[in-house]
Amino acid sequence: MLIQKIQEDPILSKFLCDDCEENGVGINIGTEVKRDDFIIIRVDEFYNKTVHDDSRPKSPDCLIIQHCGNNRFVLYLIELKAIKSLKTENMGDIRDKFQNCFSDFMSDRFREYFYNTDYEFVIKLYFISDPRETKIDKGKATRMDSLLALRQPRFANRIYPIKPKNPNPIIQPCQ
Repeated sequence: MLIQKIQEDPILSKFLCDDCEENGVGINIGTEVKRDDFIIIRVDEFYNKTVHDDSRPKSPDCLIIQHCGNNRFVLYLIELKAIKSLKTENMGDIRDKFQNCFSDFMSDRFREYFYNTDYEFVIKLYFISDPRETKIDKGKATRMDSLLALRQPRFANRIYPIKPKNPNPIIQPCQ
């Protein structure tokens, strides 16, 4: 099974963790989800510890792999931001983090897991933040609108929209 193979991978096994949280912002796993049915990979930590030059790509914080029975999985790519305002954030950088995870991490470095036709994947991209950004002027777009208006990341010839979430959403059992 995919989860067991990743747990045994000599590289990826070093970047498995128990939670996806940073500065009080994170994502939770529902109590009904069995511990054996998911793993969390710290993608940003992988790059920080394995790429030591200017070629290090921007990357999301976590990749959560949830087993849904047989060979079906949900992949959650998670970017966490503990910020009060998106004014200083480059929205293109956030988009690039997801695209780099698709292009480099999942397509090149660990292709054998994520391009394996034995597995069926549903992929969700979450940008988890609490910017408390409101539209003051109805005609002016918010920074979050700007993020959503960018060209969305692609993987395996499909487009995946980035979904903004408030801090600490809960991953539920598969449907």
